[in-house]
Amino acid sequence: MSTIGLDKATGRKVGGASHKAGGLSQALTSAWAKHVAGPLVLVIIGLIAGGNDYFVHLATAAVIAYILTAAFNIVYGYAGIFNLSIVITYGLGAFTSVYLEVQFGMPFWPALAISIAVTTALSVLVAVPTRGLNELFLAIQTLAFALALAEITANWEKFSGGTIGIYAIPLPTLFGHELTGGFLSYYWLAAFFAWLTYELVLRIHRSAMRRKLTALREGPRVLAAVGVSPDSTRLVAFALSGALAGLAGVLFAHFQLVIDLETFSFTRLVALLLAAILGGAGYFLGPVFGVVAILLMDELSLATSQAQDLVYGVGILVLVVLTRGGIAGWLDNLMKWIVRRRRPDSVESTDELEPDDPGGGGDALTETVTHNLAASVKAVHRDLRVEARGISVAFGGNTAVNDVSISFATGEVVGLIGPNGAGKTTLLNAITGDVRATGSIRLGGEEILGTPPQKLVQSGIGRTFQSPKIIPELTLLENVMLAGDGIGKVGWFRQSLLSPAARKQALAGRDRAMTLLTDLALADRAHSLAGDQPYGVLRLVEIARNLMLDPAFLLLDEPGAGLTEFEREEVAATVRALGARDLGVVLVDHNLPLITGACDRVYVLDHGQVIAEGPPNEVFAQQEVISAYLGVPG
Repeated sequence: MSTIGLDKATGRKVGGASHKAGGLSQALTSAWAKHVAGPLVLVIIGLIAGGNDYFVHLATAAVIAYILTAAFNIVYGYAGIFNLSIVITYGLGAFTSVYLEVQFGMPFWPALAISIAVTTALSVLVAVPTRGLNELFLAIQTLAFALALAEITANWEKFSGGTIGIYAIPLPTLFGHELTGGFLSYYWLAAFFAWLTYELVLRIHRSAMRRKLTALREGPRVLAAVGVSPDSTRLVAFALSGALAGLAGVLFAHFQLVIDLETFSFTRLVALLLAAILGGAGYFLGPVFGVVAILLMDELSLATSQAQDLVYGVGILVLVVLTRGGIAGWLDNLMKWIVRRRRPDSVESTDELEPDDPGGGGDALTETVTHNLAASVKAVHRDLRVEARGISVAFGGNTAVNDVSISFATGEVVGLIGPNGAGKTTLLNAITGDVRATGSIRLGGEEILGTPPQKLVQSGIGRTFQSPKIIPELTLLENVMLAGDGIGKVGWFRQSLLSPAARKQALAGRDRAMTLLTDLALADRAHSLAGDQPYGVLRLVEIARNLMLDPAFLLLDEPGAGLTEFEREEVAATVRALGARDLGVVLVDHNLPLITGACDRVYVLDHGQVIAEGPPNEVFAQQEVISAYLGVPG
């Protein structure tokens, strides 16, 4: 597997530096191009549309629609949260600004700021009860909130105008000049905020926030495993989306100069969903392509007035069938295909390769891995011990772990073995806070039983899982960097804005992640998507991600499962290297040679209880262990 980028005879890494340099240069060029492209396109559109009132109206509607679609793309495309309350949030932004201007005589600009603050707070309020809900129930909860708020708004006639709506909407002013919706001056106002939205989303896309939001979409436990609160990340996604939706609502109200509740109805929600999905949910340019696609279909359907619905429906059907992943996803795949066709020799293989001579290249590789990790893993924790006493875990009437006591310290590798269903993973989950347990677990003398998983990670306990929890849509490098994002000192606000401090932290995390991948012989795969990698590579990436946390203890749940013999040797070498740097390692596995080759002590579980403990050779010789674990009658 990880012999890619290694000389098979010597185990030395080749080609990693030039690949890194080329990737960094391309990233910088691409970033600057994107920063310039957004405002440039908006200016060109304004100049082209300036001579035609209809085109000005169309362009203004499009840039406002982009802001709303970008808001939905953050919460749904990036974070995977099906928030159906976003349209009423959009409407609330519109009604709040108009209400403040009409009822209190407030100028446009402070009314805009207050409206955005209100919709941001409202979105956070929507998010609070969604903790622990899966995608379906979360969608139902947000829809229920939207329906309730729409009913309240409809009955508050002074705020919304009731069934009639609001017609007397004041015009925004800038330096004494009125900006009237439908005129070019208002387009420039909307385009300015569209540029700010574009820049914000671009910075989010390039920052740690994108990695966190993507991890939230793939599974909250991944975030907790790197020390990030999934609940806090969900709140951030709702807040960012709500702020942009409120901004779009304010701009829309002063563009149309007439608003009512029908404007923010289910029909608008359907159009928003179509724009997000057709454009490419989760892609940076997805909202742009989505708005353009909807706009073109609208115009084509209007041009064929006898078959509007038919044209609209056929257009959507064609786009859905031909562009899996949306237009942006289709273009992304097309560009990758073109690059592969132009540079076939540079494409990295994902086949699991083994050295021709397991006794030569394999030994060199494991020695290289051991040496590199021993040199780069930080020995920041010494003389710490985890003491688990009387741990019991029950699921309904079934007791999975029954009064188990184990201990392990930094600098030693402890094995945890037993037949299937013995309670090994459940015991690990109890220690890491993933299941409720009774008893006592102390870390360095401090009670940690019941501590949330992300807090335990920050305390120095990292873990891997039976199936590698890797984000397939991130590169290997980004998957490892995610752990650095979790323990970094820069908060979500500065990360979203990609502030200088956030940039500095990201660069440091990138260097550290690249070093760890290099040490594990994965440098040439660093910029490849995790979803394209073999199973054994993902196992090592998960270990590298944990090492980014500089943990005191690393709990490995069946790291040898599904691996070849050579790959298991790599895992054993990695585990021994970790122990050599004063890390405490708990290794759960069924492979006895792996356990024997890596562990100092072994605990044997059977039916949720410890039946033996001691050095591997002594434990495996006991008749009770042979009977329970190997299935041989005593």
